[in-house]
Amino acid sequence: MGMTSGVAAQPVAPVAAPPAMVFKEEPLSLQQAVERALETHVKTRVNKEKIRESEARVAEAWAGLNPTVNFNAGQYNRSINLAAQGLSGASLPIPIFVGPFYSFDARVQFLYNFLDASKRWKVKASEVGKLISEQEFVLARQQVDLLAASAYVQLVSARNARTAGLADLALTNKNLELAQHQKQQGVAAGIDVTRADSQRVEQELRQSNLDDRVRRANLDLARLMGTPLGTQYLPDQAELPPIEQGLTPEAAFKIGFENRVELQVARLQEEQLGHQISAADASDSPKMGLVGDYGFAGNTPALNVFGTHNVGLTLQIPLYDGGLSEAQMDTLKSQLEQVRLQRHDQEIQVEQDVRSSFLKLDLARQQIVTARASLVLAQKEMTMSTDRFGAGLGTSLELVDAQAKLARARAAEVQALVAYQIAQVQLASSMGKPELILGGKL
Repeated sequence: MGMTSGVAAQPVAPVAAPPAMVFKEEPLSLQQAVERALETHVKTRVNKEKIRESEARVAEAWAGLNPTVNFNAGQYNRSINLAAQGLSGASLPIPIFVGPFYSFDARVQFLYNFLDASKRWKVKASEVGKLISEQEFVLARQQVDLLAASAYVQLVSARNARTAGLADLALTNKNLELAQHQKQQGVAAGIDVTRADSQRVEQELRQSNLDDRVRRANLDLARLMGTPLGTQYLPDQAELPPIEQGLTPEAAFKIGFENRVELQVARLQEEQLGHQISAADASDSPKMGLVGDYGFAGNTPALNVFGTHNVGLTLQIPLYDGGLSEAQMDTLKSQLEQVRLQRHDQEIQVEQDVRSSFLKLDLARQQIVTARASLVLAQKEMTMSTDRFGAGLGTSLELVDAQAKLARARAAEVQALVAYQIAQVQLASSMGKPELILGGKL
């Protein structure tokens, strides 16, 4: 450092960046982003498969009530010890050992349990489970809607921040040219040129970060939509439609209470657990069934074959299952109480989400007004500082300070705008109406 203390300061040349690949930007609307995400996102695809799973569970539950038909056939070579069966003695004119002989039997067997209360309750529980899967699919689609909208807003914000940064970079270059001109005229010193050049280098670094933010926002949106990750998007929708106009927190809470899918799922889960409790309670109830079979019996398929049949009713009355049904009922009742507690908490959470969204909207609107007023003042201060420095009345410190204030004001406006957009997305989410962010109506 001592070797350069007497050398006049020279502007630092911009660092040469490696040639960047130029990607063609694809125009993209919010509607397109949401539709693509809904088609490819893992949440919607997994929950769609869960509906298929629940449909299979309903069929499985019904199968327990449907008749079953089986066919059995066998050909045996047998021998029997009659004495082992208690059939022996001098008074019985039969041999002690019989065989070997052939035995053939082939028949169709039929079983139908037409009275089984426990299985019928299980059918009802499985049908409610299917409704739960369908509602969870709706919830997954809503979540993807909101994720896509948030990613889209973040990309718009990143591009706006980059545009503001480019304006700041152009201004720092202009200030550097002015400082160099003033030095040549003998009005400014070398320190003024160095200060302006330092400001330009810092802004170039900030601009690199802003460019990286745009690339990352593109990457996040492409990942969400399931499109090639190298795709660059050009959002053609600068802002979301306002959804809070004419809407009070109380009205929004009422809408959320009626439309939040989480609450509907919790209510269905309560209904399902109620059916499962009934099924456990009915497990010790009497069961009746119809059984029958028809087939052919003989020594071989071609020797002494006659058609035979059996038809009858079965009755099963459970007397004691070791306490299994009571334990199952206690378990399910505990689960039911847990779901009720969670649903009550979710209802409170809905109101909190709505009120929090309105608070964020109010704050964001105030920040926008303040940021725009600050931007106007910063632009005026920048103009006056430039004029003063150009006339030799001001210093480069004033110029650099004014430029920094202008950059902060531009960044604050971008941040306030994105905060407002995100708050609108959160309000739509809190009301269970994500379609509002696409221009839908209440």
